[in-house]
Amino acid sequence: MRSRRTGLFGLAVGLWATALPAQSSMTFAQFATQVEANHPAAVQAALVRAQARAALQEAWGAFDPKLSFALSQKAYKGEPYYTYLDAALKVPTPLGADLKLGFERTAGTKASDDRSTPKQGLLSLGMTVPLGQRLITDERRTALTIARAQRDIGNAEQRGLVNKLLLDAAKAYGNWYAADRRRSIATDGVRLARFRFDAVAQRVRNGESAPIDTLEASLEVQRRSVTLAEADVEVLAARLIAESFLWDARGVPVSLPDDAVPSMVGLEQTVTDTTRLSAWVAAMRERHPELQKADAKLTSASAERLLARQALLPDAEASVASIAERDQAGLLGASDRWRENYKAGLDVVTSVLLLKERGKAARTDQKYEFARLDRDRLRRDLAYAVRIALNDIVLLERVLSAQRANVGIATQLRDAEQQRFINGESTLLIVNLRERLVLDEAGKLASLEGKLAAARAALVVAVGDPSVVR
Repeated sequence: MRSRRTGLFGLAVGLWATALPAQSSMTFAQFATQVEANHPAAVQAALVRAQARAALQEAWGAFDPKLSFALSQKAYKGEPYYTYLDAALKVPTPLGADLKLGFERTAGTKASDDRSTPKQGLLSLGMTVPLGQRLITDERRTALTIARAQRDIGNAEQRGLVNKLLLDAAKAYGNWYAADRRRSIATDGVRLARFRFDAVAQRVRNGESAPIDTLEASLEVQRRSVTLAEADVEVLAARLIAESFLWDARGVPVSLPDDAVPSMVGLEQTVTDTTRLSAWVAAMRERHPELQKADAKLTSASAERLLARQALLPDAEASVASIAERDQAGLLGASDRWRENYKAGLDVVTSVLLLKERGKAARTDQKYEFARLDRDRLRRDLAYAVRIALNDIVLLERVLSAQRANVGIATQLRDAEQQRFINGESTLLIVNLRERLVLDEAGKLASLEGKLAAARAALVVAVGDPSVVR
């Protein structure tokens, strides 16, 4: 009889490790790759970056060379009074000066003397140089600086949105993994309880056990079946949440394969090197998208402040051009042309009280200071976020190690109690209680493994660059 009991319950223990039907594992790397490639939030992030690049191209448009052509004629009672023809090519430069190549031709009996030209027309080559307000910077150079800052903001915005998306996806994946593991544990528990019920029923029929043992075994089957039903609901909900992150290249939501199960491949527990904290904080300060956005906003505010301060100076502009007849175009650069054949001008405008200019300068100073304080605050907060994320990982790793030990101890207690039952020194109730403890501890272990996966993703987001967290 004793050998029969040993054989039955030895087989029961063996069922604990029985493999489930083959399923298709989906690692987090595979899951995250599909999320990052096709999720609408990732596509929108790419559009943010593209918009910023388009805005930069638009700002460069202020430096686009421009062709102009003007023709004006007047005739009265059949007599041609004048014909004025003006054509020019104006080339803006990043230094603020504008180069200009012009052609003008005047005809008519009553044309203005100051606009008279030779019959073949007059060429001019010169430049316009700002003095005062627009010497150091101007509206177009400021707009270009701001557009470059917006480009950097767009790049950082894209990375930040993708990092946030992957963090949410990692949490969903971790919850799915934990729920799936708990269901697997509950499934094994039900199979084992049913096997024990069949074994006990056979023993009762053989007169080897009291009928009350059948009730105990039946209750355990029902109890674990309820736990399995709850686990089925949990895994379905977690699976649907994880599935909501998956889209195809056409922007159509896709479903997980029916046989897909989460896997810890690539997310196995490793001892985190806490000595790298300072390196991660340094990487965060250099590469974190939110800090890059804050730096870009500070650059933009600085450009606006510089332009506003320039407005406190008089608005002065000087222009000079060498002129020559059309058939003498090669002489435009000759030195004597600049002394004897030229056009020059000077325009100066300034406000008297500078009320508008002083108000704008004060406002841009405050805007710059606001951006600087925001950048400094964000730098401190993100440094704390890196430390908190690292502490969470270290704590979870310690708890995981302790929980694995708990599972091992609970398993040893269950095995010992089962041996006592085989020897007639214990009851089925106590064996079931010991096995419930194993199931509970294994479920806690699965939950902690899922939390660790999410905590590692949180560290990546806190640092701001996945490549530096390995």
